[in-house]
Amino acid sequence: MGAFINDFWPYLAALLPTVGVAYLFYWVIRYMIEADRSERKAIAKWNAEHGDNVKGNRQPLPPKDGPVDNSLGDSRDS
Repeated sequence: MGAFINDFWPYLAALLPTVGVAYLFYWVIRYMIEADRSERKAIAKWNAEHGDNVKGNRQPLPPKDGPVDNSLGDSRDS
């Protein structure tokens, strides 16, 4: 048994860091995909509750009462 461990320990020591990093990579990607999925669900829920105004179905805003600020220089006035 001792010869088996001594013969294969260098191979195990060489592969262990790679396996560990691959395991961490798997979990990070898994949680990123899960977060994206739950964010998409939350956005869809919000759009369903608020009338889906994000996708171009917006109604124009009514004009505000009061003076109009043309401090940026509207070229139509000149």
